[in-house]
Amino acid sequence: MKFREILRRCVFGTIGYIGNRDHLAKAEWHIRRNLPILGEFRRILVATNFICGGDPGLAVANRAMWRSFFPDCIVLDSERNRGHAIGAADLDNLLFDHCKANDIEWLCKGANDILLEPLLLEIEVESADFYFLNAIAFAAMKKYQFDFEAILSSLFFPQTNFYVIHVAKTDYLVGKRFLDSSHAIVKGIPGFDGRIWEHIPNWSNENLLRKCVQRNCLTRCHLMDTALFLRVLKVVKEHAINDCSFKNLEINGICHYHGVTAPRDVAPEGVIHV
Repeated sequence: MKFREILRRCVFGTIGYIGNRDHLAKAEWHIRRNLPILGEFRRILVATNFICGGDPGLAVANRAMWRSFFPDCIVLDSERNRGHAIGAADLDNLLFDHCKANDIEWLCKGANDILLEPLLLEIEVESADFYFLNAIAFAAMKKYQFDFEAILSSLFFPQTNFYVIHVAKTDYLVGKRFLDSSHAIVKGIPGFDGRIWEHIPNWSNENLLRKCVQRNCLTRCHLMDTALFLRVLKVVKEHAINDCSFKNLEINGICHYHGVTAPRDVAPEGVIHV
């Protein structure tokens, strides 16, 4: 079946950090480009964090901006911002917990900096509880000695910027006590630079998502067939990409875009179409 059929079961939940008016403008640019796809969803959920003690008008402006496009969207503002990794997990939990509390069975999880193209709707998929893109960085490929066959046969490291999950079949996403203890550790690190995985072994948002899927025995469907995933692996190796979130790679109509904003009819700059 087409992925469109799965997406129509879902609410779309997006997370983002809004630190200033430029961030707000970039989020609006992404929304405008994504409107044809966002219209496929039952509802929109928005989870946002801000600078602690910053401009309170940003939250008001963010809410007004989203509701100018989707008047009935649910806007969830985080009361805290615990940094890039833990803060993102806090926002993911906001979306997840809202779904749990409101009997929303299916969540398509995105982010404010994701671009979605119509090709996404046409992906051929099988019935599953979890739809995802595998993530891998150049450094991880080194550990596999660039053995693509070994990667294909064993890798399960799902990206957190875009996936679909059957929330009703899970217990929780990320344990809140675990996040609290992680934050206590990093707060005690002088000059902490946000690279939490260098201080707490195996800490990554991807690993936390993987644990949720495995703990709940969810069936899985990769949103790349073997040929496409091989092309992605070759690009990661060729360009020595060490960010497994695949910034500026468009894969099956999904792109984690970090670049220059442009009019809707102008293609984003610097995107590699895999």
